[in-house]
Amino acid sequence: AWSVQENSTAYCPLVILRPPPGHSFSVDSRKKPPAGRVHVALECLCSGEQLLGQTCFLHASGGQLPRDQDWYLLDTLCTGSYLDVGKVTRWVQKLVASAWLLLPHSLHCQLTALPSGKSCSFQLTGTSGVQIAIEMALAVQ
Repeated sequence: AWSVQENSTAYCPLVILRPPPGHSFSVDSRKKPPAGRVHVALECLCSGEQLLGQTCFLHASGGQLPRDQDWYLLDTLCTGSYLDVGKVTRWVQKLVASAWLLLPHSLHCQLTALPSGKSCSFQLTGTSGVQIAIEMALAVQ
């Protein structure tokens, strides 16, 4: 969705998060709080690991990944075995901010990550003073 006003534009894209290889997402369907949490589980990759050059974390290391891999999903984006909305939001904001610096538009527009608990919010400010608000809604598939 988007809206345009006199000096500003707002965009609200929906960003679908998919689990990396060796992981799966499932939505907790309990009716009692905290319902709707996203459970992250390890999956077996044994049958295809040689073809894809991937490691089956579930069997090769007894279900534990080496602790020196800071990209590991359960350590980076989860609290326990559930996705942590705050951690995911901060991670996406850092990723977008890093990617923005590599774009030619970064010379003419300033990207600012805005505080938000459940979505990733940004503001782009152009040299002419035009502002663009971006609020990315995150969802899992």
